[in-house]
Amino acid sequence: MKKKFLVTLTPPKLTKQLKEEIEKDVPIVSQKLWGKRKAYKYNSYIKAKVEKGYLILSIFKTEFVRSGSKYPTYVVYFNRKSEEYISFETEIGKWRTAMLNNLDTDFSYYSSQHYISEKDGIKIQKYLKIERGNFLAICDYQSSVLEKHRDKQYKRITDEWDRMLKPVRSLPKDWKKWVLRKAISEHYIFYQYKRSGPTDGYCTCCGKKVVIEKPKYNEKGVCPNCGQKVQFKSIGKFGPIWTKQETAYLLQRCYPGFIIREFSVRMAIGKNSYQNPVAICSEKNRYLYDMDFKETPFYFGDYKHRGNRWIRGETHSNNYWYYYYSYVDNSSGAVYARTIPDLSKKELKMTGLPEILKGKSYFQPRDYLRSLRKAPILEQLVKAKLKTLSYEVLENPLKISSFQDHGALHSRLGINKDALKRLRKNDGNMKYLTWLQEENRSPHYLDDELIFWYMENHIEPNELNFIHSKMSYVQIRNYLIRQKGKRKDSISQVLTTWKDYISMAKRVKMNINDEIVYRATKLYKRHNDLIKYIEDNQLSVTAGELADKYPNINSVLSGLREKYEYSDETFTILAPRCIEDILKEGQALHHCIDKKTEYLERINEQETYILFLRNTKQPDTPYYTLEVEPGGVIRQKRTEYDRQNKDIEAASAFLREWQQEIQKRITENDRELANRSRQLRIESYAEMRKKKVKINGGLFQGKYLADVLEADLMEMPDTLQQAA
Repeated sequence: MKKKFLVTLTPPKLTKQLKEEIEKDVPIVSQKLWGKRKAYKYNSYIKAKVEKGYLILSIFKTEFVRSGSKYPTYVVYFNRKSEEYISFETEIGKWRTAMLNNLDTDFSYYSSQHYISEKDGIKIQKYLKIERGNFLAICDYQSSVLEKHRDKQYKRITDEWDRMLKPVRSLPKDWKKWVLRKAISEHYIFYQYKRSGPTDGYCTCCGKKVVIEKPKYNEKGVCPNCGQKVQFKSIGKFGPIWTKQETAYLLQRCYPGFIIREFSVRMAIGKNSYQNPVAICSEKNRYLYDMDFKETPFYFGDYKHRGNRWIRGETHSNNYWYYYYSYVDNSSGAVYARTIPDLSKKELKMTGLPEILKGKSYFQPRDYLRSLRKAPILEQLVKAKLKTLSYEVLENPLKISSFQDHGALHSRLGINKDALKRLRKNDGNMKYLTWLQEENRSPHYLDDELIFWYMENHIEPNELNFIHSKMSYVQIRNYLIRQKGKRKDSISQVLTTWKDYISMAKRVKMNINDEIVYRATKLYKRHNDLIKYIEDNQLSVTAGELADKYPNINSVLSGLREKYEYSDETFTILAPRCIEDILKEGQALHHCIDKKTEYLERINEQETYILFLRNTKQPDTPYYTLEVEPGGVIRQKRTEYDRQNKDIEAASAFLREWQQEIQKRITENDRELANRSRQLRIESYAEMRKKKVKINGGLFQGKYLADVLEADLMEMPDTLQQAA
């Protein structure tokens, strides 16, 4: 409908007679649990008119008219030819597409509390061509119009789906017979009971009469004709039988590609018709593929409550198909073989699927095609008859997806032609392939006996990277065997011990390139000795590691003594000589200087330095730790447990004196570093305030970190700043 045209039409007005009727509609007030409630005889009064081919309804709410309103709350327009309707909410000036009963809470579908005069009812009835002209009939008409529009909308969608599925062929003539013989795994031999000697039986799998010896009811056995596993059932005892739900697949040509049809199948056997079992097949999923193997799934279900049909997409029941109160999941099943040879000439030629199906009685062809899209090399693996490797890639295609997309198979696998022959001969798995790839990168040949030894001990090449540059794989194996000796540890546990030993040797600055070190004669003894050494010398070991991480620190610390150390009769400022001194200070005062690497990072970049404040009479006893900028600004003063006690006030004059003294010592380079440090400090505090960083524990718990740091800041005296 054109809204600009609708507003030119004149809605029915509130007549004097109708207003008088509404005035007479006095509400009845009743007490409810939720409070008082007013109930009118009619919640609304409706006037109708036909103008320029449109039916127009004015809906006057009783409550509003009684309060003095002259205008309709809603105006509803109908166009019979186009089967359209739309409403206008006058109070807010908004167009609404809802049905009458959804426009307002007072407009209940099941309520008759809406007044329409007999004359207006006839107008509505004739215009809309409905049986009655009341409120309920109008709602029914709107509902039917809505359904027609939905039907048209859904039909456009479903017509496209039907077009896509139109090329799907009918089932093969022998489909149900094949299902009974190949897709059903539960089978029976029904026999006529005899007290002794052989008796005749009927096998549901091969459909043949067989002779069996002394069968027992419900006993498991094997059909002497087809070899199928069966259960024996006496003809006089058994009742109706339903086998479990299973899955069967049918692949067919479906222009321009092919389709995988997934069925839920089971067998039903009646008590008097055991020689004529019935195959019950329910097709639940269809997967269309184009020539690039792009998949379009369909499932069978109720679409928008309009009946069962094929619906594009995945089933909404998480791939479970409910049937006769049981279910099967989207899993492996028997694949109908007779269509495969024809498909292998074109549609399946570049997949490897026909080849892999030859060795599989039960399979999930959709999973195979998914894996093929992720790892295109799967086709070559299957055609090269690399069975074990193919199944591994099928289960986890990402294992091998990083290889080259094109070229000869050996090149794509990262091995040479001879290694490919070995891979095929041994039906190697991914771990075996990994060792062949390592051989291809190595100048040495790795024979199968050596590779299998490593595989049996669950060792892969990357686990030996720590030592392989120093020893050959044969030497590594011999060393592991020798170190294991009579120990109960596995070879992989010995390897772990060796790795730990080399790692610890590196931590304590041993020359791990020295054969005496990396090839220790008594590995476990050397390993345990290093553990004890590190426990006894933890600080120096940690300091050595930090020195590797922050290579400038020790050289920076070595230049602090002459420039920043200072003393009087009461206090002394000392500079650390090495990282270990800083770690000892942190442990002695139990603060964070030895636990947070940010302080070491600042020293390494010469943003700030760590200095020690001591009592002159006890220079070796930790007192306060200072963080200072290169120009002498003191950022932090902390004693035990990150505290700042009142005794620091006694040192304030000394610290001011120290700041004044070092101004005479620092260089122009130090002043440049100081300016950079100041700018970084300002930016850091601003960022903390922006993020509202608070202290989580300790003396200042709950306070903003930037406020605490700024309060602790001891800037340079003004006179010194001006002099600088």
